[in-house]
Amino acid sequence: MITNNAISAIKANRLYWLGRYTERVYISLHLLRRYYDKMIDGEPKEYEEYYQKLDTNNPYPDRESFRIGKNPCSLISGLTAANDNAIVLREEIMSETLSYIELSLSYIRKSAEKKGDNITDLQPITDYLLAFWGSVDERVFDERVRNFLRIGKLVENMDMHIRFDYPFYRIEEAFESLKLCAETEEGIFDPMILEHLDELLSEEKYDSSNLEYKATVLKYLNHLVLL
Repeated sequence: MITNNAISAIKANRLYWLGRYTERVYISLHLLRRYYDKMIDGEPKEYEEYYQKLDTNNPYPDRESFRIGKNPCSLISGLTAANDNAIVLREEIMSETLSYIELSLSYIRKSAEKKGDNITDLQPITDYLLAFWGSVDERVFDERVRNFLRIGKLVENMDMHIRFDYPFYRIEEAFESLKLCAETEEGIFDPMILEHLDELLSEEKYDSSNLEYKATVLKYLNHLVLL
């Protein structure tokens, strides 16, 4: 195993958020395609349900403003944030890995200029993001770098899937993987919050239809990692 001796707290934080932003955009694209299909079938309110689950504090007047607008939850905002982190981490993740984030951002900016509104046209971004993670596996040999990236990815995976009412087994799989990733990173979890999540994330208690329960789990999840 090739391991770097140390990663600064600032870079660890950037790796974590690079993992989160790339996963957020990846899952958002999947969900948007699903909601887009429903809207084609004559259910325009499905879009409203989508953005409310993602961010109840910000109203988005139309699909276009969510897809490429300047609001913090838009696809272009997520890719911009991912790119900002990836550029700083070029030495840790390698230029080839960074290039897939740059390609994704370039593609969505060109899409914005064309003012296209078909979400299926953004499939290349999904492909680039898959290639990004493939490049991490292929080119990044520092296990701590990979670990921080994966922790961010798994936290975001859980966050998005809880917001969109995925079945418990999907949440459980990500949570168990997250805990395994953190075993080699001493002190990365807040122990009290981890205890609360362990208690709440059981098949008997999991209830995504309960808004109070969901808000509590998301609050704990987003304060779990001490970076």
